[in-house]
Amino acid sequence: MAALVLCCAFDVVGLLFGVICALKVRPRSTWLELLMLVGFGGCMMTIGGAFLRPLGGFAMLRGITHAIFCVVLPAMAVRGWRIRRENPKLALLWLLLFVAGEATYVFAREIEPRRLEVTHAEVVSPRLAALDKPLVVACIADLQTDSIGPHEVRTFDEVVAAKPDIVLFLGDYLQVSAEELPRHLPALHEQLARIEAPLGLYAVDGDIDHFAGGVDRVFAGTRVQVLIDDHVTVPGVPIDITGLSRMRSRAKFLDSSVVKALRGERFPIVIGHAPDYMLSVVRDGLDPDALFVAGHTHGGQLQIPGFGPPVMFSAVPRWLGGGGVFQNGNAWLVCSRGIGLECADAPRVRLFCRPQLIVLTLRGN
Repeated sequence: MAALVLCCAFDVVGLLFGVICALKVRPRSTWLELLMLVGFGGCMMTIGGAFLRPLGGFAMLRGITHAIFCVVLPAMAVRGWRIRRENPKLALLWLLLFVAGEATYVFAREIEPRRLEVTHAEVVSPRLAALDKPLVVACIADLQTDSIGPHEVRTFDEVVAAKPDIVLFLGDYLQVSAEELPRHLPALHEQLARIEAPLGLYAVDGDIDHFAGGVDRVFAGTRVQVLIDDHVTVPGVPIDITGLSRMRSRAKFLDSSVVKALRGERFPIVIGHAPDYMLSVVRDGLDPDALFVAGHTHGGQLQIPGFGPPVMFSAVPRWLGGGGVFQNGNAWLVCSRGIGLECADAPRVRLFCRPQLIVLTLRGN
């Protein structure tokens, strides 16, 4: 709430200042107009970020976002109108940039976060040769919502339609306070009850879950089995599942006890909230015949085509943190872009980074 109030105050004051400058400053040469825009834009983004920085890094990003889309772009449109006679081509450019920028923001805020992508992939291993039939595993990362709405229900619709044998929940479920949690749990549990998954539903904790009183409280009374630095042998199939705590998933190496478990005859699945633990495979030469699954990065929420996410809050390479299913030697690495968004003070946007449900088919070779 504090971030919203500060953003509104910044928007009003910043836009008023920008409009006055846009109307009062006499038209200059094209180069001076460009310099003025760069200077004004840089100033507003710096002030917007600094204004909200005391509330944290996510709030700072929100301040910068508001500076761009609520102050700089509207001021550009006003400036375009002001110089329409003296410099019609530049005026048209400013107006087009305003329209394109605001359309991008609306798309990133209202459309892209709800454009769920269901990614299907095969995971093949000789350790799974004893399976009577391929197994379907649904990976749900970062539901991360402050309410169960149409987008979340559609996600569960897709999970139910996939007819999974196993469902893996990868942390960050309801971003609400412990006091608010009881009001939201019935809607979540109603969706969980729709999933059959005969071989089980398994979950790890995420970064936000302790605010709601812990992951055990989130799944209390459901069929979901919480695995925090624990493992389970899946009955009837040659699969072991190990769940890492959120802090161990952030470690840039795998615990020796987990590495030892990877050497057995059964096919190991390791799940954790953050993908950093996969650096043991990507960087340190660990090459087990195993499946590693994580979320946390949200794919960056914003990706640059051909480059990937500029920011991921993870040490893994962009190709991994950006989301997807990858084979690295004998190991299979899965990092989901997640279902939801950071719901606190961060800007609730996705761009070139659709929410993602990953459905794996496991079979022997």
